[in-house]
Amino acid sequence: MLGGLSALIAGEVGGIVRRNVTVLALYLLAFLLVAAAVGYGLNALHIVLTFHYGAIAASLWIGGGLLVAALICVIAAAVVKNRRQPVPKLAMAAAAAPAAARLVGSGKIGWKAGIVGGVVMLGLILGRQLAKGDDADEA
Repeated sequence: MLGGLSALIAGEVGGIVRRNVTVLALYLLAFLLVAAAVGYGLNALHIVLTFHYGAIAASLWIGGGLLVAALICVIAAAVVKNRRQPVPKLAMAAAAAPAAARLVGSGKIGWKAGIVGGVVMLGLILGRQLAKGDDADEA
């Protein structure tokens, strides 16, 4: 029984890893295409600005615009970095585990009830993870 369960879990993990690698490869390809498009766009802008202001002024305008864009990105990164992180639910459950173990060990709650509770919690966690995966595929 455990062999079949471990094979099922290994198959699910393998599928998830394959899908994530495919998605990341497509994102990388999209990034490269966007970078090429931005390069061509900047070249066209340089040509247009050269006709109006001259080559040196056009290069300075484009360099200044890129500097302003970089500063905006740095400020946005600093804001995102300094935001408070939400406390993961799994960490809260792990923090509550010693108290639950003491209750089960003290005899106030029988060991059978502890096992049933653990199985129920495992089912809830796996059910939520599987439901999240199904919702992401449909969207």
